[in-house]
Amino acid sequence: MRVVLANGVFDPLHYGHVLHLRAARKFGDYLVVAVAADNTVNKGPRRPVFAASERADMLKELRCVTRVIIVSSAEEAIRLIKPNFYAKGLEYKGKGKLPEARLVRALGGRVVFTDTRVYSSTALLSHLCKSQASTGERTTS
Repeated sequence: MRVVLANGVFDPLHYGHVLHLRAARKFGDYLVVAVAADNTVNKGPRRPVFAASERADMLKELRCVTRVIIVSSAEEAIRLIKPNFYAKGLEYKGKGKLPEARLVRALGGRVVFTDTRVYSSTALLSHLCKSQASTGERTTS
């Protein structure tokens, strides 16, 4: 059985995440998604928008996802799962942004990149905030 691991914040979950996870699943038989624990999210003020348990619940509902875990780091997830494939989006390819790649290879796995459109949760939230500010809308939270 070939195990694929995808790791990220997934906050908020959006269409780009769905595309990435669908593509990641194609590398193997079993897709584990590792969600960043709340105290490890460094995306700016008021983030994460959703708690790790809520993000995990949403991800569990995707048909392509076999299992969801909450972790403190990518390295923790890799050590726990020992994936055959570690899937990341194209935005990480060739930019030296994957210090965990060495660990994946040391455990016999391979880093793969999904070839899907790249979306940004941070850009999405920024756009929504600007739209609300220009229309005078307020969020209730």
